[in-house]
Amino acid sequence: MTLLARSFVFAWISLASAISYGQTRLDGPLVTIGKPEANVAITEIPSIDNWVTSDGAIDPADVVRFGNPELIRGDGVVVFEDGSRIVAKELRTEGIQLHAYNRLWDEMKLPLRSLRGILLRSYLDSDKTQISLDRIHAYQGTRDRLLLANGDYIDGTFRRLTPLVVEFQIGDKSLKLDRKRIAEIHFARSAGKLPTPGQGVWVGLRDGSMVIATQLSLSDDVLRIRLSPGVAMRSSSLENAFAYVAYLRPVSSDVRYLSDLDAISFKSLGFLSANWDYRKDRNVEGGTLKSDGYVSEKGLGLHATSRLAYKVDPQATRLRAKVGIDDDTDGAGSVIFKVFASETGKSWKTIYESPIVRGGHPSLDVDVSVQGMKGLALVVEYADGADVLDHANWMDARFEMK
Repeated sequence: MTLLARSFVFAWISLASAISYGQTRLDGPLVTIGKPEANVAITEIPSIDNWVTSDGAIDPADVVRFGNPELIRGDGVVVFEDGSRIVAKELRTEGIQLHAYNRLWDEMKLPLRSLRGILLRSYLDSDKTQISLDRIHAYQGTRDRLLLANGDYIDGTFRRLTPLVVEFQIGDKSLKLDRKRIAEIHFARSAGKLPTPGQGVWVGLRDGSMVIATQLSLSDDVLRIRLSPGVAMRSSSLENAFAYVAYLRPVSSDVRYLSDLDAISFKSLGFLSANWDYRKDRNVEGGTLKSDGYVSEKGLGLHATSRLAYKVDPQATRLRAKVGIDDDTDGAGSVIFKVFASETGKSWKTIYESPIVRGGHPSLDVDVSVQGMKGLALVVEYADGADVLDHANWMDARFEMK
């Protein structure tokens, strides 16, 4: 075989390996309002409000979630104003655009004005990555900031990102910093607002990317989305988009996540007087909510023993959630989950109590009626071994409104 022929064969094999053949649908668990979890196959998404399964059409307004989010490991992460994140590599800027590569999207050109910042490389520890992403999105400084790998930071004006250096301006002084020394780039812009109910679908990909799409279609192996900042994206013709989508979560007005509500009271009683605060949409350590492989973008992280109370919307019919010990305990921890409710706001009764839940055990479903209730309290108590590593997750904790 000639050198030219061998080169042609190698190129064909490389191209073939890059294409995901055979997958023409999304298979996974579907959670809908008022119904138990069920495995379904989504065969097409013609538009953001029209989803088709092998059993017929479903209304996205009734969907709580489909599939399971993936954790980020490796490569950089681009953080948008609206909370979207895209895993990417080969990051560099040209003028007012960030150029980046992602296998599904191929080369992307993203306007810098739509970004909150950049994590130049994620960590093997997914919780550490999540904490970094939250820090980028929460940054409220009036100047751009470089967070160095050693924990120090520099405030000034971002100029340019190249494969080797980050160019930064401090007053009249221009700096060219070795890119390996930089962990995060924070842009000085007002924090983006998450979409209001009825605006968009969160789309999670196999690489850990998570974006809020205001327009969405998935058909003929092609994924098309439009992000809230007005960025339109179309998947590469060399990839089968069905093989990349891992998770879908519509923003529905018929679901009220407890993490989006203001609690009326919170109390923590540590076993040895060490009290913990609760976390919204994160575990008690600030990482992603995850129990026995079940990953949640919404929910509450508590530590035993604690009590968190809410008012109940008069339109709410049920409280639903999955509960478990966070995977960051490596199998340690043991708690009992309880739900108390009150019709008057004064006297309380138990409406749910779990068996002892231990680290590494499968998560449990909570599904109780809250009709006629004025108040509701989530309680986590330690079981045995005192409260050591009792990192309790209330995943997808929500009031359903119909």
